[in-house]
Amino acid sequence: MMKILKPLLIIVIVATGLTLNAQTALNFSRPGPMMHIPTSSLYSEPYLLRIGVAGQSTRGAFDTALWNKGAFLESDITRDFRLGLSAIQSGANNNEADLALHIQNRLLTYGETAVGIGVNDIGFTTGSSDSTSNLEDRVRNLSYYVLLSRENNFSDYSIKTYLGVGSGRYGSNFGKFDTLVTVGDTSLVAKANSIGFFLGLLMNTNIMADRGGMDFMIEWDGVGINTGIKIPLTQEYRITLGLSNLQNLPYFGQDRENPPGVGVGIDYYLPRVKSSASKKRGGIKISGVVTEDGTPTRTVIDSSWHKAQERQLLVLRDSLRMSSTEIEHLNRMVDQLQQRNQVLEDSVASLQLARHVSDAQVNQALKHLSRSLRFFYNEEYEDALTEINEALEYNPNLALAYARRGSIYYKLSEIDRATINWNIALQIDPGYDEVRNILRALNENRLRSAVSVKE
Repeated sequence: MMKILKPLLIIVIVATGLTLNAQTALNFSRPGPMMHIPTSSLYSEPYLLRIGVAGQSTRGAFDTALWNKGAFLESDITRDFRLGLSAIQSGANNNEADLALHIQNRLLTYGETAVGIGVNDIGFTTGSSDSTSNLEDRVRNLSYYVLLSRENNFSDYSIKTYLGVGSGRYGSNFGKFDTLVTVGDTSLVAKANSIGFFLGLLMNTNIMADRGGMDFMIEWDGVGINTGIKIPLTQEYRITLGLSNLQNLPYFGQDRENPPGVGVGIDYYLPRVKSSASKKRGGIKISGVVTEDGTPTRTVIDSSWHKAQERQLLVLRDSLRMSSTEIEHLNRMVDQLQQRNQVLEDSVASLQLARHVSDAQVNQALKHLSRSLRFFYNEEYEDALTEINEALEYNPNLALAYARRGSIYYKLSEIDRATINWNIALQIDPGYDEVRNILRALNENRLRSAVSVKE
């Protein structure tokens, strides 16, 4: 809780104690790598300090060319707390300069996502004759914001996305005025502050990878679309080029709010320096890195080294995530195999039970068939028929049982019922030649009988 309250307290104290009149916008003049919008990162920046100068050309009313220029610097005071300062002079008034302070604090990180809050454009105007501006004018351009950033690193490039909401410069009413008509006078009054959203996309490529790579970006800062690139001259120096308010390019040269502009600048990144001077720890003297002649040197950790380490960490994190996913997949496969094994065991048990039941039924049916044969030879045909019916109850697919029942009906002089049972036996077992011969003989006898009656 104290980690959140401390930066918020600083923001409130500074914001309420300074006059703000910074209407002028200049590309790359705020903390972070984007043109106008704030940014947050999962890691500390690889540089100790960023210093830069820039100029931006716009065209206002009556085809008037305006040249805004300025200088700025930024630094991470702590791992999570970033501070920036910019001084911008508008081409519309060369006698005044806007000084602005920018404060940002990273609240938390989760996975590849970071959340930050801050306030930009805390400042005052130098050389201004109006020192009695009311409180509303002084706080109109304060840009409070909350932002969410995400970083995705690949083999040769990285993509960072930023999304946030804010007031002041990031509100939809920024730079807009209402016409106030009084008796004998007409004046412009700035519109009330509003809340807007901003978003951006930054891609670091492998172009000039030995110098840190070239950056391409596009953003919506609440009032316009901006795009730009950063070209590395060395690992410390970069040229910045940007186009702002692209949505108003068709109206270039006309008197419009937020006119399009072209900006150029140069940045210097002061790398973080790790001193290699001799240190004492626990009474033991530890020497730093020395050259062959014994001269102490300093180890400079530049931005490319930091980026390589960060990418390696992200690769390891992705590898761990993939390994965890594979382990989960293998566990699911093991569970599925165990379920299939259980199903197969149940199926085998069912087949064994069914086979046992079937064998028991066959045995019972054969017992009744054996009894029926004994009754048949003793000419006890009714008892033999009862035993045959019992056998068919246990196994209704015994061709022998139907054949024997046909013979019993034949002995009982029920020729039609005998013929039906013999035919059923032949359908169950087409290879039952004895039954086929009986039916053939029966048909021949019937045919002879029919011929003799006709004669």
